[in-house]
Amino acid sequence: MSKYKDIIEIIGSPDILLILSDEEYNATDRDPMLIVDVRPGKNILLVRSWIASNLTEIYLKELSKNFLPEPKEIYIFELQEANLTNGYHTNIFNSDFGQIDLGVVEQLLYRCRELTTDTLINLVNPDINLKNSHIVFKDLFEWYRNKRPGINPRDTFDNFYSFPFGVLYKTKFRILCLKEENSIMNYQASPSKHFICMNATPTLERIRLVNYLHKEKIVDTCHLSWLNVDNNGNSIRHELDDESCFDYNKRIVLDFEPKEFRSFKNVESVPTFHYLTDSLIDIGMESISMPSFNNSGIRWITEKTWKSYLFGKIGFQFNYPEYYSDLKTFGFELYDEIFDYSFDKIEDNEIRFKEYCKELKRISEIPIKELISQILAIEKKILNNRNHIWDYEFSVPVILKEYPNFMWSQ
Repeated sequence: MSKYKDIIEIIGSPDILLILSDEEYNATDRDPMLIVDVRPGKNILLVRSWIASNLTEIYLKELSKNFLPEPKEIYIFELQEANLTNGYHTNIFNSDFGQIDLGVVEQLLYRCRELTTDTLINLVNPDINLKNSHIVFKDLFEWYRNKRPGINPRDTFDNFYSFPFGVLYKTKFRILCLKEENSIMNYQASPSKHFICMNATPTLERIRLVNYLHKEKIVDTCHLSWLNVDNNGNSIRHELDDESCFDYNKRIVLDFEPKEFRSFKNVESVPTFHYLTDSLIDIGMESISMPSFNNSGIRWITEKTWKSYLFGKIGFQFNYPEYYSDLKTFGFELYDEIFDYSFDKIEDNEIRFKEYCKELKRISEIPIKELISQILAIEKKILNNRNHIWDYEFSVPVILKEYPNFMWSQ
């Protein structure tokens, strides 16, 4: 066991937690990038997302140098992103992966395959449809095998553990940190707007939606934000060859300026007046609403959905096919009295989006007082959904129950 301590000291990173005994396991409150659990009968390596990829590579190489057994299992946790080509054009290792741009999770998988022989490599991810998603495509496997003769890695992970509530748990945690868990939508305040549509990161799909809101004059019934910044807070200039109805290079702020919004926890917050008092329905495009993701089979839900339930507000987001069917499976009641959800089962992304927009148009034409009355009539259902999301213990993979520190992995 002392050899493991020596390796951790050689690496010299405070982001690695070594567990040698049950006493150490029970006592730890650290939040590391890597957990090396070598208690008797264990020998497991847990990796916090691709962010810890370089540490993983260094550790596995040090094991080999010191003639120590490779891990029996490696668990890679990517709990906040279902898009497994996240950082698609970024090489996270020093060595070149060749002409094909691999996603960062794929890169980590392949490196672990190279540096181990019999280790089981597992993925824990929020993709609802994880086992049916093509994490590593066959053509990448063929390229990899040809590039490295003699190495024949499996073309995917050994086991998948879906945790669709990773973003939900993070969102709840941050709302609690903000002490906003008691904030709730006030439908008795006679809101003046049908909708609120908040857009931080601009995408083509969100431009299309906001363009539609302007084209059909729905924007007049809507509080709208348009921050027009990337994930680093840098302004984006769009040059789209279309007949735009709004200036998507102009910033519209409801609550937080971009620099404030990107700071810790503000993504989970909501503008008190615009969101909780003066609008009826939260609308918008979920993060994987674009056709490329739909075609890949990825099914992922973010804080854009969860916040409406957490704050007791009606949400009507656009996402992948059968998104609302999944929400119903998770125990949420649909607002059938207000919306026609039939578009949800349409596979074709373009047709489904057009039908979603038609429903927005229909709702926008309902007089505000009449719509308020319809919503107040189902207030019990709205509150049931809020109680469900705050009180219900959503299923958690066993490995996360054993190592809860990874629940909040970024």
